Amino acid sequence: MKFSPPQKTPYYWFLCAATLLLVMSILFLFGSASELSGSATELKNLTVEMPKLEDYVTNQKFDFNLKGPSRRLKAGDIPKLVDDAMAPINADDAINKTFQYFAEFENKRSAPVLTLVIPTVSAVTPGSPADLAGIKAGDTISFVGGAKIESVMGFYLALGEKPGADLVLKLVRNKKDPMTFNLRATGGATLTPDNCGIGFSVPADSVYLGERDIKRLAEQYKANSLNRIASDWRQASANNLMMMAKRLSLMPKSVIDSSAGNAAQIRYADLLAWQHKKMLENIDAYFSQRRKIENRNVVTLGSLGDSVLAFVSSLVIFAMALLLFMYQRKVGRKK
Repeated sequence: MKFSPPQKTPYYWFLCAATLLLVMSILFLFGSASELSGSATELKNLTVEMPKLEDYVTNQKFDFNLKGPSRRLKAGDIPKLVDDAMAPINADDAINKTFQYFAEFENKRSAPVLTLVIPTVSAVTPGSPADLAGIKAGDTISFVGGAKIESVMGFYLALGEKPGADLVLKLVRNKKDPMTFNLRATGGATLTPDNCGIGFSVPADSVYLGERDIKRLAEQYKANSLNRIASDWRQASANNLMMMAKRLSLMPKSVIDSSAGNAAQIRYADLLAWQHKKMLENIDAYFSQRRKIENRNVVTLGSLGDSVLAFVSSLVIFAMALLLFMYQRKVGRKK
């Protein structure tokens, strides 16, 4: 039986048009589905970018003395951490460790200056152990316990080396009268630079952070800053800040020596404020991008609905065209 090609009747052209319409509707359907799938993947992979210490450093206009002429601090001056050197921990512990690292950094940064300052009392806190013992402004401390000290840094270190509730201080009053005082902390607490009540006249940018300062600053940050970050990213933000603080604490003293001209231009408080601001900006950027993707998905879903409708319609038309074409051929053969 010899095959005869179909005659190009109106039914034939109607079937061709219906086939083309069906193919186009399938392509549009797959296009909309692919776009929706891509948006879903993009949404799934979308995350909040963590601030980078290098970005903070390169954006600061600070000059440093690095064993020579003054120059700007480079990102390479800050030590890097090995991968997985610090495993993520809960937000509270991360913030506590953060301020311990900040204290190491600030104490190392300020040590050269505090080592040069004579331990002459500039102020005594009313009601403090020093006040109750009878220490006055103008007294110069010479011994802490049995250790001879010659600087404010020596006083801080001596208190840290022999912590206790009682402390014997030897000092000189009026530059000639040696005197001995017994300090006792109230409630059996350990005497520290924070609670002993003795203040010294030191440069404003030179600070010594003791244990009490660390706890106070950590709690203050948790209450005033960490709580402003969306709960989904608090732990990530706290760990990010902890890694930054750790890297600061590892900086060599030659880079951050506050006695070397303008070397110590980077301070933990500046970094703390920048990281918090950057974190909030990145969270806002995340939600802004998320809204764009979700709005695009709404449009895509509408297009997908139109594509499905077009596909069903073209499929019905194709079925009708095929049936008419087959019927026309059958009738033609009988004739």
